[in-house]
Amino acid sequence: MTTERAAWRRYLDDLFRRLSPAEKQRLYAEVGVSRTTVQRWRNGENTADPSHVHRLLTALPEQERHQLRLLMQEDPTLQVPEAPLSVEQASDHIPLHIYEEVLHLARHAPNQFWLLGGTIVFHALTQLGAAEQEGLEIVIAGCMPPGDNGKIRSLRALGVRGTAPRRTDFHTKEMLLGVESLAGYAAMRQQSILVPDTRDPGTALPLYSQEHERSCAAVPLMWGGKLAGALLVTSNLLDFFTEEKLRLLERYADLVCLAFSQQDFVDSSYLDLATLPGWHIQQTYFNTFRQRVSEEYKRSVQHGSHQELANVEVKVRQKIEEELLQLTPLAQRLETVEG
Repeated sequence: MTTERAAWRRYLDDLFRRLSPAEKQRLYAEVGVSRTTVQRWRNGENTADPSHVHRLLTALPEQERHQLRLLMQEDPTLQVPEAPLSVEQASDHIPLHIYEEVLHLARHAPNQFWLLGGTIVFHALTQLGAAEQEGLEIVIAGCMPPGDNGKIRSLRALGVRGTAPRRTDFHTKEMLLGVESLAGYAAMRQQSILVPDTRDPGTALPLYSQEHERSCAAVPLMWGGKLAGALLVTSNLLDFFTEEKLRLLERYADLVCLAFSQQDFVDSSYLDLATLPGWHIQQTYFNTFRQRVSEEYKRSVQHGSHQELANVEVKVRQKIEEELLQLTPLAQRLETVEG
């Protein structure tokens, strides 16, 4: 005897049959699952966990979201999180169910940075109004290894996610951030900062921004008085960030700290960020990153040292950092940070 599929599974199956291939791909990316996983939900072969239920509901249009939520609540095997806050309801507080989900992942996740970081960034974008606002992007930046003098000269973009037209999955981006960036400046100052208009000539901050960025905010990632990096959020809208949103980001930054290990946090005295070239220049160096990693790895094998690939990547990235630092003389370091 065949067990009848739950009503929500039948509805989800019908919904996906009506979607275009492009719409399906968008949903897979936003929910963070593969086509096979969704197919198993539709067929009744697998049950979605609370995190994916929340992401799926958030990614759907309002009418479909409401109907699917009602049907899911009829299934006792599903944990359906409370409805996400609308933009009008959004405040500077994170809903309780997000804390519960993050703490559950912190206890059980095997790969904490990717699962925790990706989940936290997803919820932050959602509460900031990702469904209604295009051009949002969140960057989790961590400290690069110290140089020969024991000082940390830059931050590295460890995980990035945005809303269309930016890339919408949680991914790495080979990009270094110095004191010229808002993330670097916030880390050096150890304080949260928002910039309502990146093109305002009266902004008394050292700020490099990309062409599409009109406003931004950054929060240092700190734990026990030590620092791991910064959380950077940008928008293509003017005056997008408010003091309320900055407080919200500070709370999300506290959660992001859970994605780091204890050794990732360093005493702020080791932080001596330099001024780095903009992304368009960095890109010309990082375009050959994979090629340089491959060549270095082959050399290590030939010489009998056989380094782990991850260690080779760190070595090549540090070499590129050195090359970029040579492009910006030490004398050009922004003295406002030390003032």
